Amino acid sequence: MTSSRFLCTAVAALAISGAGCSSVTGGATGTGGGPGTGGAPSEGGTTASGGAASSGGVTSSGGLPASGGASSTGGVTSLGGLPATGGVSGGRSGSGGASASGGVTSSGGLSATGGVSGGRSGSGGASGGATSSGGQTATGGASGGRSGSGGSSVGGATGTGGATGPASGGSTVTCAGTKTPGTAQSGDITINPATTYQVVDGFGIADVWQGKSTSSAEQRTLLWDPVNGIGMTLLRIGIDETGKIMGDAAFVDGPEVAKNGGKIWAAPWSPPAADKDNNNINNGGHLNTSAYDSWATTLAAFPAYFKQNAGVDLWGISAQNEPDFTASYRSCLFDKTQMNNFIKVLGPKLQALSPPVHLLAAEPDTWGNTWGGDNYGTAIEGDATVSALVDIIATHDYGSNGATRPAPPASMKHHLWETEITYSSGAAISAGIDIARGIYAAFSTGGASGWLYWWTQAFFDGGSTSSPPKRVYAMGNFSKFVRPGFVRVGISGAPSSVQIVPFYNSDGTVAIVALNSGSSAVSASFFVSGSCWPTTVTPYVTSASSNLASGTAVTVTAGRFSGSLAAQSITTFVGKQ
Repeated sequence: MTSSRFLCTAVAALAISGAGCSSVTGGATGTGGGPGTGGAPSEGGTTASGGAASSGGVTSSGGLPASGGASSTGGVTSLGGLPATGGVSGGRSGSGGASASGGVTSSGGLSATGGVSGGRSGSGGASGGATSSGGQTATGGASGGRSGSGGSSVGGATGTGGATGPASGGSTVTCAGTKTPGTAQSGDITINPATTYQVVDGFGIADVWQGKSTSSAEQRTLLWDPVNGIGMTLLRIGIDETGKIMGDAAFVDGPEVAKNGGKIWAAPWSPPAADKDNNNINNGGHLNTSAYDSWATTLAAFPAYFKQNAGVDLWGISAQNEPDFTASYRSCLFDKTQMNNFIKVLGPKLQALSPPVHLLAAEPDTWGNTWGGDNYGTAIEGDATVSALVDIIATHDYGSNGATRPAPPASMKHHLWETEITYSSGAAISAGIDIARGIYAAFSTGGASGWLYWWTQAFFDGGSTSSPPKRVYAMGNFSKFVRPGFVRVGISGAPSSVQIVPFYNSDGTVAIVALNSGSSAVSASFFVSGSCWPTTVTPYVTSASSNLASGTAVTVTAGRFSGSLAAQSITTFVGKQ
């Protein structure tokens, strides 16, 4: 399925439970069936509790705010929500998710008939945890490699603890230097633009197994438009065992992504059965070494096929979805040595294409298997030939908890992307908090430059395009304001009750994302060191009662400003020097 080991989702915006998917019982299994037989499994899995009705849902106040501070009027509308063609039986058990009985029906939103069976067990969503600045060591910003959005440093300062490469040329976050640096006061949370970490490549989602009918013009605007939507920039699509697309939604989603400057990339789930040692596209198995060349040739033909059908270029291809997990659906196993050997065959074929196509690897099911355990990332970094062929080291995030993630080695040469995860179900703010905490952890300690949610339709669980659930707005707190090319910068003094991650751009824009998952509001005073502090900052708040709501601009005096972080909220402070 999608790159995770879950298989408990139907082709609809059904519920996702816990950090995985709660176990689901009841619900008629449809003739569409499970993976490999026309069904549409979702890696994050889905659950329904008595049916997920989407009439009503979460309404937006004034629509999604436009970049630059202006708010859009009217919001984004849709034509009646997301239809589904499958109920759910089986599923994956995850902590925090309720089990469901019966099918999933909705009024004007999600309807389910039939379904998908099967599933995997997951360990629940991220929660709590201490803050940490983590990351990789960088000097003067990102450097090295052959792809990416460029390295960054602020005001020419040398960064420490950040990510290096891959960048082309690098960029400097310049500062006019006309403002007099202020002085921090006791209790201030200090933002230090002179300490730089990794460059941001973007935020995104997958539309694997979804047909064109599931992607309306309104949905595409909401997801990909940086002014009238939340401005995601990374789309993940699927390749089946024949070398064709897994769900043709990407043929209409892709042009929208490309129009807004985003990247489209594809991941394979399994080679043909005859090419595997288990003679089955499902249930794991390994790619026979004798088939390395033929399967690599099939994958290298996919970009031309995609361009012919979508009209836009494919940016990248992953070597394999979750090579560390034996799934009952389409799957294939590689250990770190086999993965490196296959990359040596696939990489040159992708580089020889016009335009060249980037290579991502290894997309293990758990982050821990990137720098430990199966050690895919460590093996890629440690082989000079393979390292030169790989552009993005990618990982999934199943099984992670808390506000930290395994940090990459300080010597890492590549950008790191988290490319698949699901969290709790429903439209409530708790689902938005889960997403915000996962993104915070990925960037602040995991060294990630890109972050993708699993499935588009699961993204709208509990709501619809016209009435998006809180997870959509929570993603927007990052994707709308922290744009590709921004760089994560230093922070100190944040209280343990909140998680805060700041970013700066080369034009002097600051975006400070603050997560308060507690039950009480927190008053915070911020200090931006140096001479690059903004004149004003505007808070954009997602909470139980607000949807990326634009607050009153706050004046910044000598680098200092104050704000209140509402209970159970995500606030992004945006300003420019």
